[in-house]
Amino acid sequence: MALLHFSIFVLVTAAFAVYFFYLIWRNFHRANLIDDTPSARVRSAPQGYVELQGRARPLPEQPVVAPLTHTACVWYRFKIEREKHNSRSGSTWSEVESGASETPFVFFDDTGDCLVDPRQAEVTPVIKKVWYGSSKWPGGADQRGFFGALIGTRYRYTEERIDGGDVYVLGWFDTLRSTDHSVSEELSGVLKAWKRDQAALLRRFDENSDGRIDADEWQAARQAAHREVLVDRAARSSEPATNVLRASGQDGYPFLISARPGFLLSDRYRRRGWLALLGSLAAAGLLAWMIAVRNSG
Repeated sequence: MALLHFSIFVLVTAAFAVYFFYLIWRNFHRANLIDDTPSARVRSAPQGYVELQGRARPLPEQPVVAPLTHTACVWYRFKIEREKHNSRSGSTWSEVESGASETPFVFFDDTGDCLVDPRQAEVTPVIKKVWYGSSKWPGGADQRGFFGALIGTRYRYTEERIDGGDVYVLGWFDTLRSTDHSVSEELSGVLKAWKRDQAALLRRFDENSDGRIDADEWQAARQAAHREVLVDRAARSSEPATNVLRASGQDGYPFLISARPGFLLSDRYRRRGWLALLGSLAAAGLLAWMIAVRNSG
């Protein structure tokens, strides 16, 4: 084998070995987190990283509908692929469109409920459907045309869903209140809004009618805004808090949503970890063998 080809082979094999080592850490880390994080109930859940097991339902005001099957659900992921024909490799599939739901849904148990923001989550659904058609979107008109029909161009649709019911979540739990922002932050927001409407600001605070807000008039505006913020905060203080489960934003705390129970999800990650270990050993063995053969030659 030429030196250039041998060097490329070594680099590619080493990259595979490193990738497999990463998968070992990633999967066993997730399995250990699932096993070691105690289950909490919504009402008594601490602020921070928690595990919850309960049920899911969509928000009444924000229904979620899977785009390929038009099925009501709490979460979906879809992919549309187009078949390409190649004289050498036969047919291959290339992705033309994909997406996943980002709409929050309600998680609940017998103690309370919380909103789940699925963005950045690793989701494990149990419903997966794959089927084929002749148009980009299922049920659409056949847009292949004459030449498309001759070569048999097809589309492949993949849809995964969590329709509701039992769900397991592991993520960052926050209890949010409408008064969590400081008075100074809300005051700054009110004043910025007033500044954007200069005509209204002048009508209200331009005492000397000179067409501008001087220092004394601006101070009066600040005092009025401060009073409004305090009155509004007092009115909002009786509003119930909202519990939210979301991504932590930290690599060491993955955000997991699963339609499988926690123990089955943990087993699944461990199996993946063992497979990655086998892959890393195979890559390392192949690399060592190739180097030995090269040196012996």
